[in-house]
Amino acid sequence: MFKKFSHYFLPQPANNHRALLLQPSFLALFIALYLLNQSFIKSFTIARPGVLGYSSEITVGKILDQTNSERAKLGLSALTYNSTLSKSAESKAADMFDNNYWAHTSPQGKSPWDFFKTAGYEYSVAGENLAKDFYDTESLMKAWMNSPTHRENIVNSKYQEIGLGVVDGILNGVKTTLVVSHFGTPRNGVVLASSPPTDNISEVTVTVSPLQISKVFAIILFTFIIALLFIDSYITLKNKNSRLTGSSAGHIGFLAIILILLILTKQGTIF
Repeated sequence: MFKKFSHYFLPQPANNHRALLLQPSFLALFIALYLLNQSFIKSFTIARPGVLGYSSEITVGKILDQTNSERAKLGLSALTYNSTLSKSAESKAADMFDNNYWAHTSPQGKSPWDFFKTAGYEYSVAGENLAKDFYDTESLMKAWMNSPTHRENIVNSKYQEIGLGVVDGILNGVKTTLVVSHFGTPRNGVVLASSPPTDNISEVTVTVSPLQISKVFAIILFTFIIALLFIDSYITLKNKNSRLTGSSAGHIGFLAIILILLILTKQGTIF
């Protein structure tokens, strides 16, 4: 049986010493399959919003602790948790879900400062960090600290208080967790400490992330093609065959770079 289909996988005279699966027509088919997979996932999230996605183990308490831990490393005072600021952060997250956007300014023109004012927080200085699609607090904080603008908010000595919103919902048809961090210093200079909510320790139910589906499919596809190219190169060099096709080494190198980038793709997005 394998001998009958070997020309699809192995170089031989009948296929000009290049496996049929590595010839342009089949490579075009692989590309079409990848694009079809991407299109199917996008269409599915629109037709069945909320089916794909995942929940996270991120909590207000963990973000507060890790934020103050980063400040402590620089000898900065800890930020005080403020419930009014947290209402502002939660309202911003809810607004992004309600109006299906991912940005500091809403499609209706509402800026972060509008949410501060609506919540009743009068500030002298203020800032906002956003994040979505993160599973754990450690990855979230690492992403923020690796971004100069987000890091500046976290370790800004001018800020005295922090409010946090960690809200689950559906954004662009996908279940996700939005994290909003609002930083501020009260205009009257009076810092009012509030008790952060108690983190509920429960089992996290993880469903399927569209990003993860695309990533796994792409990794399998590129790994399969690279394996075929290695076999092709080995047999060609072993038999010292000459052919009228390009070098496999260049193709392997190019696809290997793409594969490494796919594997290193990080979870989550910050803004």
